[in-house]
Amino acid sequence: MKASKKIFAVLLAVLMIISCVAVSAFAYDRNGKKVEKLVVLGDSIAAGFSLPDYDSYGQYCLQNVRVKGSFGDLVADGLGIAPQNYTPYVSPGFRTKELRVFLENNYEGDFVTQNFIGALSGNEAYNLDVMKAARPEMQKTIAEADMVIVEIGFNDTWLTTMGTFTDFSMTTNDPVNRILNSPRYIYELEQALYDTIAGFGEQFNAIVNDIYALNPDVTLVAVGCYNPFKDWTIPDGSGLYLGQLLNFEYNNFNNAMKSHLNDGVHDFVFVDVPNTEVVSNTVNDLLSGIPALQKGGWDPHPTAAGHVYIANQILDTLGA
Repeated sequence: MKASKKIFAVLLAVLMIISCVAVSAFAYDRNGKKVEKLVVLGDSIAAGFSLPDYDSYGQYCLQNVRVKGSFGDLVADGLGIAPQNYTPYVSPGFRTKELRVFLENNYEGDFVTQNFIGALSGNEAYNLDVMKAARPEMQKTIAEADMVIVEIGFNDTWLTTMGTFTDFSMTTNDPVNRILNSPRYIYELEQALYDTIAGFGEQFNAIVNDIYALNPDVTLVAVGCYNPFKDWTIPDGSGLYLGQLLNFEYNNFNNAMKSHLNDGVHDFVFVDVPNTEVVSNTVNDLLSGIPALQKGGWDPHPTAAGHVYIANQILDTLGA
């Protein structure tokens, strides 16, 4: 009988130790809610483009892969998220409109999503049908998440314009067809200007509402936009930081995100990241003649230190 009691006491002690370890493995958000499952939604910044681990895969457009050293990877480690509970839905070329395609079953983006997103993102297999097929799994994962981090916006400033140019350039050798299609090109250009200047708030509002519709209790973390041109002096070395003239655009994007703070219903967190270190910080990289985003050319993505900074900003804001 005494031996049985001793065995029972030992087993009870072991169970208590295991339970304590299990509890300590989970992080808690600033409201004391356990964070066990984390989803990251974003573009090439969240994907870890230009990091050594990204390059090791040998793909220009690497999608939905956990890249070592990316801010999502670092935050997951900082929160103690188990590997199987961290899901990055991230890809170069994502705009707010592409995220909405995943989140809304009746939304199909715009002419870029439907015709040119594969070419512009660097993955020809990436198209509207592929995105629509991914909806059920993606929406289910978001619905079960404790925290969703959204980093989006940079591609909204230029990708629609590139889509317009791509469409226009397809009729280079057919001037008659170019004239006949000029109303479409004008419409696309108007859409590009709207996306760049005023459309982000509308699209981001839809994303926030979509996420809360799937998961009303989720902690939603919005990572702000940084100005990758802020250190540009024009001419280079002149001391005239003309790149900072674009601060207004990124401030507009950030203000649209901040508008969701303190709605009294949901747990929305905004994380400001204005001092993100980027790979290229001089206009000379753009003027080098090397195509954008190629090694040695202009590259607006965070360095390894930039990702550490973003991750720390997120963790500090969360109080983790």
